[in-house]
Amino acid sequence: MSAWLRLYGPTTLTWGFLAWRIFSTRRLSRDPMRIAVLLALSGLAVSQTVNTPVAYEWIGRFTSVPNLARLLCHASMLLVIGALQAFLFHMTYPPAQARARAVRTVGWLAGAVAAMTVFFVLAPTPVNDVRFASRYADTPWVLEYWLVYLACMAPASFRWVRLGWRYSNLANGPALRWGVRLAVIGTVDALAYHVHRMLFFVQHRFDLPYLGPGPRALVEMFLPPLAHVLIVAGFTMPVWGPRMPHMVAWLRQYRVYHGLGPLWLALYRAAPQIALAPPTSRLVELLWPRDLGLRLYRRVVEIRDGRLALLPYLDVDAAAAAYGRAAATGVSGRKLDALAEAALLSAALRAKAGGADPVGSWAPPLVPGGGDLDSDIAFLEDVARAFRRQPC
Repeated sequence: MSAWLRLYGPTTLTWGFLAWRIFSTRRLSRDPMRIAVLLALSGLAVSQTVNTPVAYEWIGRFTSVPNLARLLCHASMLLVIGALQAFLFHMTYPPAQARARAVRTVGWLAGAVAAMTVFFVLAPTPVNDVRFASRYADTPWVLEYWLVYLACMAPASFRWVRLGWRYSNLANGPALRWGVRLAVIGTVDALAYHVHRMLFFVQHRFDLPYLGPGPRALVEMFLPPLAHVLIVAGFTMPVWGPRMPHMVAWLRQYRVYHGLGPLWLALYRAAPQIALAPPTSRLVELLWPRDLGLRLYRRVVEIRDGRLALLPYLDVDAAAAAYGRAAATGVSGRKLDALAEAALLSAALRAKAGGADPVGSWAPPLVPGGGDLDSDIAFLEDVARAFRRQPC
């Protein structure tokens, strides 16, 4: 599973973000910075896709050109570098000057791809193998191919890193600012990996010392997917960054709603009249959480109504004993109240389910909890966690 996530996770993430950017735009944008973002995401998506074992093997068989996927991967990465440059140009220069610089960038990138293609054709690599570097590390023209690629990539990457970080302070809003910085960090990661590859080829061509198999495997396992994730996250942060507070709040509501589920269900089974609507299937609640804020509010109210329905079975002596047992564990404050409340509710539910007579106490136990909805939700979360550990 971990190997699948490492090989296909960044690819899936990149295609997902690219589709999101395309379909979330109502019409085709002519903003050059948005176009640069789409080109960068497209290049990342293609480079990751063709480098997966399945696509790599299929491209070799379909075209009858062994290791063509490697050339496509690197050409796509140069597209990413060009898009990064264009993004930076349009961030820092007037439109006409930015376009002129972008055109020149396209020119030398095309020249680099042409030179790489020549070395690719010259290199004798007859076996289509996704582990290209390991198989052909000492093959003639492979090092030259990589030097052209790195010579094209490194200066642009250094320029993007230096100016991108500096001009990120001028970005409009924190989402764009931190997005640029994430993309810069991802570029440093990618550049470090490609320098490592170049040194690996030099090591095998000239029999020089370098990293051993263990450290080299770690570098090659983690640096490429990390670079892709950082660059993708950086370029898409202006879209999802401003929505993060709402997303975090929604995820918290989702977690709390389902965390309260076992406690609510136990109370519902004891007193079905507390629920405005009967429970739906667990799968539907997990996959289709509609009106989550309202449903969470109702769940809190219904848990409180369930406690009222159990009032005849809530024993003052049992409550005192529950507090004593909870205090013996060393907890205090809200945690102590929650542990005692969970024990009290569990005992009341067992008593009612077993057909015991109501206690009928004239002084029912106090109702612990918060002073408002948020604090009461936090308290009930603790109660629900403790309730799940109670004996049935």
